[in-house]
Amino acid sequence: MAYPSDVSNSKMWSPEDGPGSEATVIEVFSAWLVEQGWECEKLPPYGDHPDIDARHPDKGRLIVEATGFTRDSSANLDIGYGQLLRRMRGEPATTYALVVAGTVVRFAQRVSPEVRSKLGITLYTVGSNGKVDLVDGAPL
Repeated sequence: MAYPSDVSNSKMWSPEDGPGSEATVIEVFSAWLVEQGWECEKLPPYGDHPDIDARHPDKGRLIVEATGFTRDSSANLDIGYGQLLRRMRGEPATTYALVVAGTVVRFAQRVSPEVRSKLGITLYTVGSNGKVDLVDGAPL
């Protein structure tokens, strides 16, 4: 007889794949940006760079940090905000976005819309159905 403790939930918690994973959030949001006329720079999966670095002929540059569902989504969202702040260099025509799995948006909303607005951070979600939604901030 199998007990609940004997059953592995490793895929449920995996940040590597699945509809709520960071990789899926990046993939879906990148594809959405391309549909909107943005060109996404090809970046390695690890290193000191944003999750997405995109450029648009009329809208400038977009720096994106993404977060999926993990064991500690709350801390990961704090890290995402910190990474965006660290990347803000006062470059003209550069905008910033935090893109999160729909299941963790409540953690991203712990920073108020007013503060995100003052910092110039737009918040988007990627749903488990692959739909991109603007939560608040300036639309792209």
